[in-house]
Amino acid sequence: MISVAREKKFSTEEIYLHTHELLIKEGYEHFSFSLLAKSLQVSRAAIYKYYTNKDELINDYLIGQMEQMMKDFNHTEWSLNYSEQFDQLFELIFKYREIHLISNAIPHNKIKISPENQKRKEIISADVHGHFFKHIQQFIKTGKKNGQLKEELPDSLIVNMIFHSINIPDHSNLSLEEKAYFIKLIIKNGIFTI
Repeated sequence: MISVAREKKFSTEEIYLHTHELLIKEGYEHFSFSLLAKSLQVSRAAIYKYYTNKDELINDYLIGQMEQMMKDFNHTEWSLNYSEQFDQLFELIFKYREIHLISNAIPHNKIKISPENQKRKEIISADVHGHFFKHIQQFIKTGKKNGQLKEELPDSLIVNMIFHSINIPDHSNLSLEEKAYFIKLIIKNGIFTI
């Protein structure tokens, strides 16, 4: 009697977790189903049962992360304290910083996904950015009105500082929590003691 090896079972969530880790470690160009199969300890054929190519997989993964970010945003009980509300906003953005990095590293003109998935991603991406942008604009407007933010600072520059601060290269040995704390402190208070 010939024994047939059974394929290890794995979930979509496991595929997404390993995809995330490999994209951060290897980048989009080096990511492959071979690497993913090795990471999951399964055959490449097992992955093909879920996805026909890496772009469809990455697209679904990013859409899922954007949807989760929107859920987190919509379920946040925003503080009435202005400084605490900034902390909440910054921490939410920082929580999804790697998704932003992954998305920006993908050459969107080379991606091979169905037109339906492309449209779906565009709609969700626009929704996420729209919600955050609207919230941050209102946050800035309130801060300036109440004298908590400097009136002369351009709104667009404040938005860019908040969003792009999560991408600042860090060559220190700080943990992610420490990095987030210190970047948030610099944005809120500057670097001068006076």
